[in-house]
Amino acid sequence: MRTIAIANQKGGVAKTTSAHNLGAALAGLGMRVLAVDLDSQASLTISMGLEPLEMVKTMADVMKRDALPIRECIVHVRDGLDAAPSVIDLAAAEMELLSMTGRERVLDRALGPVRRDYDFILIDCPPQLSILTINALSCADGVIIPVKTDYLAYRGLTLLEDSVSEVRELINPKLEVLGVIATLFDTRVSDDRDILTLLQKEYRVLGVIRRRASAKKGIYDGLSVVEQEPGGIIAQEYMAIAEKLIEGVDGNG
Repeated sequence: MRTIAIANQKGGVAKTTSAHNLGAALAGLGMRVLAVDLDSQASLTISMGLEPLEMVKTMADVMKRDALPIRECIVHVRDGLDAAPSVIDLAAAEMELLSMTGRERVLDRALGPVRRDYDFILIDCPPQLSILTINALSCADGVIIPVKTDYLAYRGLTLLEDSVSEVRELINPKLEVLGVIATLFDTRVSDDRDILTLLQKEYRVLGVIRRRASAKKGIYDGLSVVEQEPGGIIAQEYMAIAEKLIEGVDGNG
């Protein structure tokens, strides 16, 4: 089993899209996957076809002082893919976290009872370096960083790297950066090509996701691109990344 945080402190980098599609891709390859929505905006929850306000139990209940067992909020989405949904109330739970002893390890303790139920646990982090993101990094084996192929997004990687290094040093020595996913890449734009070249020189680029309208189209139906257009270029790229993740587990990499 491998727990992976999908993180970037910047919004608009296709972080949730990557979490959703990787979850669907891994499930399509026969893995048992739990997708954890750790963002109070509940974007992953909505993308998977779930209505946050209709969820009786969510991650907001799991992350409180009187914690709900995470198993009670898990929802079956489709074969091989389960979700731990979020809701706006998670923002209030985050404030409560700040006053708790051992606040960095709340998610780690919550996931303990269900870890053996899954081959992969994917955690969609909020778009900031908050206590929720620190919780995700503290319990993860690795972090994947979706990064838009523009200069500001590229420069912002340093801040996240510093946070990962700090968590590794102080809390979670097993944490490793598995790589980056270059997202919203436009082959026609020279700046995009230049940034992709820099990313490939300095990081392990797991995949390159091109800018396509199809990446958003399935949200209304609760479907990932992997499910909606399995033969498309975006789906194939996410499937290739999923295969790399499976190979890493099988090879203990």
